[in-house]
Amino acid sequence: MGLSLSSVQAQVFEQMDSCSRENVVVADGFWQNCFVQMGLDMTLQNPYGYDFSKVFPNGKSFGLDVAVGKWFSHQVGGRLKFNWENKLPLLENDHANWLAPFDQPGVNREKGGYIAFYGDALFNLHNLFGAYRADRTWNATLYPRMGVNYNFGVSKGALLLGIGVLNTYRISDRWSVYGDIAYIMTGSGFVGSEKVEGTGTGSNSNGYLSFGIGAQFELGRKKVHDSRFMVNGSVENTESSFLNTDYTNSTNRGVLTNGIWDNWFVQAGMDMSLMNPYGCNFGKVIPNGMIFGLNGALGKWFTPEFAVRARVQWDNGLIPNNGVEWVAPADDPKENYKKGGLAVISVDGMMNLTNIIAGYNPDRKWHTIGYARAGIISQFVEGSASPVGGMGLEETYRLNDRWSLFGAFGYQVTTSEGMGVSTTGMEVAAGSNGFFDIDFGVRYDLGIWDSGI
Repeated sequence: MGLSLSSVQAQVFEQMDSCSRENVVVADGFWQNCFVQMGLDMTLQNPYGYDFSKVFPNGKSFGLDVAVGKWFSHQVGGRLKFNWENKLPLLENDHANWLAPFDQPGVNREKGGYIAFYGDALFNLHNLFGAYRADRTWNATLYPRMGVNYNFGVSKGALLLGIGVLNTYRISDRWSVYGDIAYIMTGSGFVGSEKVEGTGTGSNSNGYLSFGIGAQFELGRKKVHDSRFMVNGSVENTESSFLNTDYTNSTNRGVLTNGIWDNWFVQAGMDMSLMNPYGCNFGKVIPNGMIFGLNGALGKWFTPEFAVRARVQWDNGLIPNNGVEWVAPADDPKENYKKGGLAVISVDGMMNLTNIIAGYNPDRKWHTIGYARAGIISQFVEGSASPVGGMGLEETYRLNDRWSLFGAFGYQVTTSEGMGVSTTGMEVAAGSNGFFDIDFGVRYDLGIWDSGI
């Protein structure tokens, strides 16, 4: 069986019929291979300008974690996590001077502590760079993180970005224990100290370490077929072939995913951004907040439903808008163009909604894709950088075996430092600094085509 040449967006996935190729993994339906987690954690708050050696006990707190996740393939997955910190009974810290409001230990706890919502992209390091083993009990997973937090102690929130490592140890088919460590960067609004106002993630950082332990439970029906199926986020790999199993019926829907170096794509396009700082009337965004730019990306489809894309966007550096008023510096926004404009470097988690709802069809030309975005925005005129998070929709139309057209519409939010103007933004729960992003361009599929099976 050869690879299909009529696939869309580098989605070269083999249909499940007779196949005996080595190192091929069956990616089951979208609603399989899910898991839930629950555990406890300790965080070490370290606001900008404070000595980390004094984080015990000034910045120490304890909390509860609850998460739900899914493995899209043996290599990549996603997780949504909720954290409620500094409110659990019996885990008090009466010396937490660095939990806002500052130098008032106990007040943060009395007002409800703080909460955070995380979105993690999970990359199984063993399966990315090593062999697939059904009997592997320990898995190490790297994840970038994007989210938001809210501090009840000062009634303020902020965007956050982070990176971490999740270690799981399987003790049965359903149950695992986990250990989790992450470093998270956030804005000064969440930290709530006069000493750190205006620092944010780009202009030095307010950060905290998080250590978690807990239990993980696997959801979904368990596979009993004699084949290489995903189980518990790893691979159930027996030595028997697939030849006598019918994988095309409704109870065994899925595709055979290819290797880590297959199903890549590159794209390039132009975009228009509508910058809308907090407190500015969106009705005047044209021309006050309108800028133009270029974007490029490199991505990979891990399954027909899920992909990851690294993206760079450069705005206001080639095509000037002489009427723009809502980009930094606010007193002379034309300086933004003279100094090179602004750039956004981001990672997108992409969900092919068409394949999730209607199933994988290699002959399909139109695809609707939703994406969540996490990254950094930098204003070259000021040299600042801050977190940016967003989401959007993308439409693609396949022209031939390699080329596709795409159009996308998204919305991003960032902090005051990221927008580069003196506004409140995501540092205050009541509003945000945001911008709409409208893209169009072309996509080219990379990877192995018709390699033979």
